[in-house]
Amino acid sequence: MIAEMPRDEVAIQGGPLPEILLPTNCPGCGIALPVAELRAHNYVCTDCGHHFRLGADIWIPLIADQGSWIERWSDVRSHDLLNWTVPKSYQETVETLLEEGLNEAVRTGTCTLAKKPIWLAAFDFGFVGGTLSIVAGERLARGMEQAASTGTPYVLVSASGGARMQEGVLALMQLAKVNAAVGRMHDAGVPFFSVLTDPTFGGTAASLALLGDINIAEPGAAIGFTGPRVIKQATYADLPPGFQSAEFQLAHGQVDMVVQRTELRPLLAHLLEMYS
Repeated sequence: MIAEMPRDEVAIQGGPLPEILLPTNCPGCGIALPVAELRAHNYVCTDCGHHFRLGADIWIPLIADQGSWIERWSDVRSHDLLNWTVPKSYQETVETLLEEGLNEAVRTGTCTLAKKPIWLAAFDFGFVGGTLSIVAGERLARGMEQAASTGTPYVLVSASGGARMQEGVLALMQLAKVNAAVGRMHDAGVPFFSVLTDPTFGGTAASLALLGDINIAEPGAAIGFTGPRVIKQATYADLPPGFQSAEFQLAHGQVDMVVQRTELRPLLAHLLEMYS
């Protein structure tokens, strides 16, 4: 088991949702939406129900009780171990994103939900497409190991393009490492609730994101291993309507439920009560 690491005492979240830069027109129906209205409805279009993509900085206060979030291992950072420079420097990409205030593709920590302690991890698609890196895998595995050892339920919010190609096989190894940590949670009888948001693809979808005791998807979220264009080119077959949508995955048994974002937090609280 990975040893306990010092927590970041200053990283306290929760409470009112922060302002974020979003288009003022809904991508689903085109209606103009004031930011205040979006925030009041958890960034869901009040006209067509389109669920806007959110970063970890929004997901954390959406789920955690106010003032309860304590981030772990935020000082663990990515480095360009392979000297990746095509089409641009990977190290410069990481440094630019860090300067913009993003902190890797996964943030993880502890909090309470409806006054019950949980581990919470959230992907951030804005950081290199939410791809699973060495650092992201390490943060996930450490949290899962400690969840297993303490019997604390684990909630994961996914939005990812898969493994990070700029880290090569080192990133692919994270899939096996995190899956092993998920297995230890299952062996310990620790509840694992996985929330799949738009988009969840690649190795992330093919492994940890669909290993929850309950797999929950947001309406309209794209979920799959690779894009439909690639699949069609490989199989020469016409794909069924709605292929890889959350609703399609529900109909074919890949996810357990499709839940509106406004109903997600009460549902997770209910599941925690049931599984306790």
